Amino acid sequence: MIHSDDLKLTPFSFGLSEEPSQQWALAPSLNDGQIQHGIWECGPGTFELEFEWSETAFILSGRAEVENTQTGETFSLTPGTLVQFARGSVWKWRVPWQIRKVFTSVV
Repeated sequence: MIHSDDLKLTPFSFGLSEEPSQQWALAPSLNDGQIQHGIWECGPGTFELEFEWSETAFILSGRAEVENTQTGETFSLTPGTLVQFARGSVWKWRVPWQIRKVFTSVV
């Protein structure tokens, strides 16, 4: 078992041309790295992200409005929201203030 206090957040970037400041911490992997668990924080801003992995996330704090650029589906991510992003989907994120989530991704 790993407690979130044991994970140290470090600066992170998706490598996009424009994106807000972010931090993350990955839990030690028990497999070959295809499944990752961690915490991610993102400051205010807007960015578009193609998920090259599938992800399930639980929002701990903050808020984001996300829009699937392929289907037009939109929804709000708020504390207590459990969300899944399919591999290959493209989402536009609007983050009005810092958001924090825990996630599991499969690459």
